[in-house]
Order: sequence, then C-alpha cells, then structure tokens
Amino acid sequence: MEVKVCDALCGAGKTMSCINMMNADTENKYIFITPYLDEVERIRKGCSERHFISPERKASNGYSKLRDLPQLLRDGENIASTHALFSCYNEEIKDLIRGSNYILVLDEVIDLFQPVDIDIGDVEFLTRNKIAKRDGDNVVWSDDKYTGEAFNEVMRISQSKNMVDYDGSFYFWSLPIDVFKCFKEVYVLTYLFEYQLLRYFFDVNHVEYKLIGTRLSNGRYEFCDMSEMRRQRDLRNKIHIVYNEKYNEIGNKCYSLSSKWFMRSQKEPNQPNLRVLKSNIYNVFRQMKAGADDKLWTTLNKYRGYLKGKGYSNGFITFNKRATNDYSDKHYLAYCVNVYMMPWMKNYLVRLGAPDVNQDMYALSVLIQWLFRSAVRKGEDVWIYIPSKRMRYLLHEWIQNLARGEDLREIKFDVKKATKLNEAGYALTKASKTKKEGAK
Repeated sequence: MEVKVCDALCGAGKTMSCINMMNADTENKYIFITPYLDEVERIRKGCSERHFISPERKASNGYSKLRDLPQLLRDGENIASTHALFSCYNEEIKDLIRGSNYILVLDEVIDLFQPVDIDIGDVEFLTRNKIAKRDGDNVVWSDDKYTGEAFNEVMRISQSKNMVDYDGSFYFWSLPIDVFKCFKEVYVLTYLFEYQLLRYFFDVNHVEYKLIGTRLSNGRYEFCDMSEMRRQRDLRNKIHIVYNEKYNEIGNKCYSLSSKWFMRSQKEPNQPNLRVLKSNIYNVFRQMKAGADDKLWTTLNKYRGYLKGKGYSNGFITFNKRATNDYSDKHYLAYCVNVYMMPWMKNYLVRLGAPDVNQDMYALSVLIQWLFRSAVRKGEDVWIYIPSKRMRYLLHEWIQNLARGEDLREIKFDVKKATKLNEAGYALTKASKTKKEGAK
C-alpha cells in the first residue's frame, strides 16, 4: 500500500486535483470517501465519464447501503460514498477491495475512535457466556449464532470495528488499520496532517506516507511534489481577531474553556463563568453589528445549551466541523472552546508507541478547519471572537507563518509572547476606539 497525503489549505484545489486525476486515470478503479452527501454528488458530476456510483438503499438489499456495496465492487464500479459507510466496511467488503486493486481517496481524515455505549458489567456477561472473547486489549464477538436483542448493535459494529478495553474503565470502537491496507493506493486530502489522529494511527501501525501538494498549471489543478507547491497566502487583512480586554479576560488562563473548565463551570453555583461567556458572545456579535443570518459560533456540544442566546443560537456548528461549504456566507464568528485531544485518545496512542501528541498543533488544525467553513474560504473578510488566550495566540502565529509560506511550521503556545500579543492588540483596539470617538 502506498499512501500519499495532499496537505494543503482549504480552497487550495485538493478536490479538483483529485477529480482531474481520476478523470485522466482510466486504468484504475477508485473509491472516493467524503464526510457529506453533497460532496459525493460533486464527485459524481465532476467525474461524469467515470460513472461513479453511490450505494443505495433499496428493497433488494434490505434498504441497506452496506449490503448494496459488495455487488458494486463485484461489478468493478467506481464508488463515491461517505465516511459513515466507510467506517462500517466488513470482511466481505475488504476482501472484494483487495481482489480488485482499488485506489482509495479519503477526503478529510476520518473519526478513528468512538466511545461504546456499553457497561463494563455487560462486557463481563458477554465474555463469561462466551458470546465474546478477549484478544489483548480487544473484545471480539465470537458467537455467530447469537439471536438476542440486547447486544445487536454491538454485534453489528464489531463486524467492522475493534472494541478496545481502555484500562478496564470504559470501551471504545477503533477503526482497524486493515481497512486502509486492503487498497492498492491511498490518497488523503486534508490540512496539517502531521498533527492529526490519523497520522499518529499510521505511525503506530507502521504505515508510511508521503506528503504531496497541489498547484494550478495552465488553468488546471493537479497534484505535485510538496516543494513545487506555492504555500504563501496573506490573510492578515482578511481574518480580524477580536482583541477586547473585557471579553477576552475569561480565557486568560492556559486551560480556560477546555473540557475540564466547562465541567467545573457547570457545577459552580449560578454558573458565573458560563453566564459571563454567554453575555460576551451576545455583546461581541452586537458590537460587530452582525446580521441575523451572518453569524457562526461554536463551543463543546455538551455545553451549547448554556451559551446559546438571542440573535445567534441558530448559527451553531460543531467545533470540529470539516469539509462543508454550507456556511461560506458567514462573516462574524465566535470560537468558544480551548481544544485538547481527549486524554484517553492521546494516552492510547502513546501506549501503542506514538510520539507524544502535539496538543497545540492539533488544536490549531481543528480551529482552522472550522474557520474555513466561513466566508474566509472565498477570500472575504471575517471577524472572529476567540476568548481562549491559547487558541487566539495559535491562530495569530499561524496567520503570520502563512503569509511567509511557512504554514506547516510547528507552533507552541508561549504564555509570555501571548501576553505581549494581547497587550499590543488591546492597545490598538483602544487607539482605534479613541480615533472614532474623536472623529464624531
């Protein structure tokens, strides 16, 4: 298996380069995997002569896309479908792919790990009654004749994913590495790949990869060597970060707005931190004079209800949203979360042999993906409120690096530098406010 990762900023032409490659390469068969159905349609239209087909739900397959897929593979069709379906590939499907030399294109990295909704006592019941068995850290379904209803969903998912015991405290699903290894070649289209979960997953499973770029040549996008890609892009006058001392104060500590911060804030009497943050979001949007349909905001999903407010609630999208253009008309943004990889994910990867996870660059990669759902992907100005001092610093430094064509350079959160950056930003904000008041 050969893996090529096209690591390029959103809007740099990754998908168009892939469409052009698949149209020109009539010798090979492709499976294109993307997060959303509208992107599936984009591939089908962009590669009309390659006749990409999407699995369908119909009576003949019990209204199951997963059951429709094997026949498409037997027929040698080019296939476009979603991450959700890809994560359910069973042994039959993987065997058919191996025998047909398919090439995989993965548009954006896929969710590798997901908690399992099962009690520890239920797992003990399954293993004690030999319905499942332990294989190292994995719990493997072993009773093909099981007819009960209580664990039907667990049995179904176990046909495509590994159920992992995390130190006896809880269980999670892990996508097996062989779902990638059954392809002749793999292309991954993403950004800041070396700081994402999939990169660490490849490392611990000894999967080698090569970074490639994309370029516009004679009016046509194409893949190229990384050294041939022009990475420089100046967004310093397009992305306007809000520097307001009052509204940013809530995020001054390194772990403010992290998952643990929200958990503690929720338990406090009258929840003062959450009330202040909600008020800040409302006031920032009001001062931006953002239109009712021109706002985009996010936080950890679990705490959305505590922060939603008048005039902006409907503009919420999840903080790790990727690969959709549905929000490219939004200019006023609020990113109210301080991103860290879930500790159990990080610890599991490290235990498997991954180098220590770079939390700052991981957080930056998540923020940039979210930011580029907005109008900035079209080259338009956006204004963004980021109360977390850490996240605000990471974005500022990345914007500077991008202007020099060094966007993949590692950034580490530096408290002293972030404090100086804030002071300079607040001074400019006050000076601008004074100037406007004087002009009146």
